[in-house]
Amino acid sequence: MNGNMLLQAGSGGIVGSAVGFITPIVDAVMAVLGIAFWVSLVFLVYYAIEAYAHPTPFGRSARLAAIYDHVKAVVWSIVAIYLAVAFIAFAVNKASGSNVVSVSQLFYFVFVEPVVKGFSLLFGTT
Repeated sequence: MNGNMLLQAGSGGIVGSAVGFITPIVDAVMAVLGIAFWVSLVFLVYYAIEAYAHPTPFGRSARLAAIYDHVKAVVWSIVAIYLAVAFIAFAVNKASGSNVVSVSQLFYFVFVEPVVKGFSLLFGTT
């Protein structure tokens, strides 16, 4: 699914104009999510290095607890984003009366495409 799942929803009349309006917004949101994923990974590495380099044992354990909190926040955010996109995609499936989006397309759209877009925006390549 190299394009958008929204483009598959319909091409005529009101649906086509709505899809044309929503597509750039969805692309921008997915690019922001991809950049946020890479930035969160950088911060997790930073906290891990800081925890390892802290001079006192209680400082190291506090940093490890902070890493746990950040990882937990990232994981819950990923789950929430996936559920939100899945709800929208399956509502489109029900409204259109056909199977517009499959589970594998949804997985790619939510987890793989934003990471690839964020990588290409941050580092200039894919």
